[in-house]
Amino acid sequence: MACSSLLLLLPILILANEPPPPDHTTVTLDPKTVLVLFGTRHGNRNPEKFVNVTGRTWGSEGPLELTSIGKRQAFGLGKEVRSFIGKFIDTDYKADQAKFYSSSANRCKMTLQSALAGLFDTSKWPGWTKEKLGLETPIPYTIDDPMLRMYSVKGCVNSDSAWAPISKDTLPDLKELVEKSKPLLDYMKEKDGRDPTISNAADIADNIINMDFFNATYPEWLSHPTLAKYTAATIKKAFLSFAENHMNRCASHKPCREMMGGLWGNHIISSLESSVAGKASTKLIGYASHTEVTLSVMIVLGIHKTELTTSAGFVIELRNSSPPVVRILQHDPNPIDEHVIYPAHLVPELASKTSKGGWLPLSALKVNYIPILDPNRLPKPKKPKLSNSGF
Repeated sequence: MACSSLLLLLPILILANEPPPPDHTTVTLDPKTVLVLFGTRHGNRNPEKFVNVTGRTWGSEGPLELTSIGKRQAFGLGKEVRSFIGKFIDTDYKADQAKFYSSSANRCKMTLQSALAGLFDTSKWPGWTKEKLGLETPIPYTIDDPMLRMYSVKGCVNSDSAWAPISKDTLPDLKELVEKSKPLLDYMKEKDGRDPTISNAADIADNIINMDFFNATYPEWLSHPTLAKYTAATIKKAFLSFAENHMNRCASHKPCREMMGGLWGNHIISSLESSVAGKASTKLIGYASHTEVTLSVMIVLGIHKTELTTSAGFVIELRNSSPPVVRILQHDPNPIDEHVIYPAHLVPELASKTSKGGWLPLSALKVNYIPILDPNRLPKPKKPKLSNSGF
């Protein structure tokens, strides 16, 4: 982590399919809560490469950029966080009350800013309207790639090494998937020109997801496949099975999970401890990151999770009682403009220690997540970049 040799002493996580989210928020803020943290995957974005369709009417934002759907998802998140916390912090931003962090990717910055537009009162923002979702807001935030986008940090050999067996499809299960899917991947190569890899098949899945969102026309090779034994429905299902494959596999692969989520986990634990010690006045902390990073930190913190949809993530409440306790929650879009917050499905090691109301001793969370950093191998991190409003 942070190009260091990090060891996370975590219990072995046996992940299973988690239950579906409810259709409405099922929790309310505890009156004794002193700190709330939320983290989110960016909202719906465009694929890295668009399939070739004559007269394409969607994706004008550009490759990998946040879409109008993603902006609406993030705005819905912000509104639901405000509904959840109520008057816990002012509706006008106060620097001593709230702090926000994002990766440097546009899709994450725009997700955060759209969420902040839902969280704070926009009536005093000059010229701002809902149609400007995703654009600069008056709310400052910090760009921190080592914490929220480790895979893009240049020269981080440990990060590259953690990703290599996934990006190169050399893990046994990925090799097997490539071999098993060879006819489909070769068909993709023939019809679309992409190399027959899992990551490219996942990008086709991203195209399909957005073509469905925007009710757009499929290319002929998907709507009327010529590959033996495939129909339009089954080839769509086959490609959708690749969606976020590498990102999810990173989160389930211990070296990659710890590299992607470790620093963020440290920041969360440190923020909770600082609040308990009375060293910080901050009452709300928000983060926007990527699939593999957000999912990794959720698993590292003991949430039973195998995948993460766009604009989904976690919420953590801290109650500074004796002893201090936390409540770990999840949030999901439902499916675009509405958002839901509900109790997280925790691993057995933590679930067994929670109270009836879902509260967990902070000490139990810390025992579950014990980072051991070798300071001699830690690089001197660059100072995170503070992003200010364009107003």
